[in-house]
Amino acid sequence: MWNFWYTNQSPSKNCTHAYLSPFPLIRDEYNSTSYDSAIIYRGFWTVLMLLGVLTIVMASFFIICAAPFASHILYKAGGGFFIIAGALFSLVVVMYVIWVQAMADLENYTNMKKMDCPDFAVYVRYGWSFMLAPIGVFFALLAGMLFLLVGRAIYLHSD
Repeated sequence: MWNFWYTNQSPSKNCTHAYLSPFPLIRDEYNSTSYDSAIIYRGFWTVLMLLGVLTIVMASFFIICAAPFASHILYKAGGGFFIIAGALFSLVVVMYVIWVQAMADLENYTNMKKMDCPDFAVYVRYGWSFMLAPIGVFFALLAGMLFLLVGRAIYLHSD
């Protein structure tokens, strides 16, 4: 399988898979994590993503514990955690867009690569997971608002 996808390339192609970095690069010695600013940026991005996942798990736990409509406080806490998770995931998406569109210097990168390969072209494409991320943010925010509403309704109808 490895030979089919990666090593079985025709000799006429000079394809290089690359991850664009907005930070300065040294020709032929490029490592995207060799700069402190890249490590800090990716660190924040990773921490925000992990916090979002942890917040979703905590929100789900609160909602499961409140399932028999016993505690309006747990529904409100779960709803609040879903809203916080939606905000965290939206920050992750915005940071990714900033990384690709604003910080990555595509023109200089293209000019540098054209020295080795005159037919080099850069195509910026967002994958399907990026297209689904805003939908996930929307549903996290919607779930948060609905569970806050359920908690309020339980509070108003309890004796």
